[in-house]
Amino acid sequence: MNYIFNGRLCGYLCERCEEPLANLTVRLYRVSADRDVTALAAAQPKETFAFLSDEEVRAKASLLLAETQTDAQGAFSVQLPDTYDGGPFEIDVYCATVPRPKVSRHAHPLQFSITTLEPAWEKSKDSATAAWEHCVDARYWCRVLARFGVWTICGHLVTCEGSSPIPGATVKAFDRDWLQDDPLGSAVADSTGHFLISYTVDEFKKTIFPFIDIELVGGPDVYFSAELAGNTILQEDPSTGRTPGRSNIGPCFCVELCSGQIVGSGGPETVPHWMQVGATFDIHPDAGQPGSAFSADGYAGAIADPTVDAYVFGSTLALNGNCPLTNIGTGNPVKYRFLIGEYTWSSSPDDPTTMPSVAPASLTPVVTQFAGALVGYVSYTDGNGMQQWAEVNVGATDADGWIKVDGTTVTVPMYNPPGSTAVVTVQASNYLETFTLSNLNTLAVTAVHPPKLPVKPAPSDAGESLTTAQEEPIRRYTLQFEARDTGTNDLLGSDTLSSIIFDNSPVIVALDLVELLSNLCNPLAGISDVHVLYTIDHPHLRSYSVAIGNNNGQVHPPPAFSGSPTVAMPSGDYAPGDFFFRGGASGTSGVAVDISGDQPCAYRVTLSWQTRLWLASATSTEILYCK
Repeated sequence: MNYIFNGRLCGYLCERCEEPLANLTVRLYRVSADRDVTALAAAQPKETFAFLSDEEVRAKASLLLAETQTDAQGAFSVQLPDTYDGGPFEIDVYCATVPRPKVSRHAHPLQFSITTLEPAWEKSKDSATAAWEHCVDARYWCRVLARFGVWTICGHLVTCEGSSPIPGATVKAFDRDWLQDDPLGSAVADSTGHFLISYTVDEFKKTIFPFIDIELVGGPDVYFSAELAGNTILQEDPSTGRTPGRSNIGPCFCVELCSGQIVGSGGPETVPHWMQVGATFDIHPDAGQPGSAFSADGYAGAIADPTVDAYVFGSTLALNGNCPLTNIGTGNPVKYRFLIGEYTWSSSPDDPTTMPSVAPASLTPVVTQFAGALVGYVSYTDGNGMQQWAEVNVGATDADGWIKVDGTTVTVPMYNPPGSTAVVTVQASNYLETFTLSNLNTLAVTAVHPPKLPVKPAPSDAGESLTTAQEEPIRRYTLQFEARDTGTNDLLGSDTLSSIIFDNSPVIVALDLVELLSNLCNPLAGISDVHVLYTIDHPHLRSYSVAIGNNNGQVHPPPAFSGSPTVAMPSGDYAPGDFFFRGGASGTSGVAVDISGDQPCAYRVTLSWQTRLWLASATSTEILYCK
């Protein structure tokens, strides 16, 4: 009778991740006469799993019944010899290597025993068949991989909102190192968002001892990034690799990652909403309400008290949220837009000494102020049969400010033949949306107001205060989002931020010394005092300071006192709620600084400042003198 044994083998990398044991050798052995067949057959595989030494493999060679190779899915089929009588046999797996692109250069083949099986044969007239499937427990399969110096990351990449998979994204893993972070590997997420990154111990563990046991090596400290169509959708801080659960990981590591820059399908994403300004400030609750990130006047900051930071916005501003392609009620495409209006003054227009308090009577669509936006990614199959992703960029609105993404056509590269392209139409089945609804060009918003001081002040103007007519006022706005059904024009969603501040005005700054007004190269030897002339003005200044220093560092730092007469080096800081702090000026006589004790050297006078513009950095200007 012909006995045919069919099976499939897999191995767990963790509880929720398994892989086929592909291209390995399955060996079936008779059970040695000195072993308790009944007890072995009844035992669970976790109780019988064992690594075999070379001597143990040689000792059982005479008991070999048959062997075969597993295929790419871990499946195998083997016909047992005529001498086999249908009784129990031992199942071993011989690994010349493991199913990975590469293994450690220090690895050696091994064999492990899984179990003793007494098959339940289904017999016909001339043959009998039996089937068996087994998945090796993670604690054993990961040890097998470790013997080959193979380390594996099994991961799942989803959206942070809704936990929808992000297929086609390239996930990269890095080892946080003291000197230089090492890339461990990368993989492309499949249709379910799962990915498998394989690397070897040689790639992250540099050792001067090549004979070290690769099973005893400590693991890497991992952090991740992810890209879709060449754009970064996830970037973990490298310090994440030093946190519990990420440091010194083992040969098998499973991880759940999420991207907040991609919006999934279903759940709350079926309802259009504007949610955020930039990537930090939620617009709900509305400005001035308890728990809002915006003060009643429109300044942004921490929820506890937005007036502490009192940020304002300029340049291009991301307006984030979600809008489904279609209305789930009617199936019609959805369109959306933003509207804007500016506050005015009840008395004097453009008054820099008061907050504009008259809310806009009406709002107008954002059209020319739209800066374009990367709103999503469209999936397609290229000329090589490979899945690709392409950006979906909205470059302009219609005349009324509406944006409709459903049905948008995107020209994509096909790669084969080289240089060829195709046109893909965005639809629900091939689209992933980002968290960006629109990018607002605040420069175009504020440009309707000509600058109050169009000519930059000269150094000779330093010390003079600006007149009220020359000072830029506070520009305060209301923004509103609305989404409608393109077929019925029914309103599907609306969100309003009643107050937000935009500012693109330059910092007015001038710096000089009284002693250099007539001659910039005038040496100051023998002079006991210098007189610093400065002017600095901006409607949203956070701080400014003046200091004198040389190559050895600061000689007269703020707010240190500076000789006789005792005068503090000029400086100023915004205090929470002091919305009209805007800098200062020295006056035309300047601020006297005693330099009589300073050594002969070259000196610099530095005027430094920082505005409350979101993401603005500190900057400075300087003049030089010699003593």
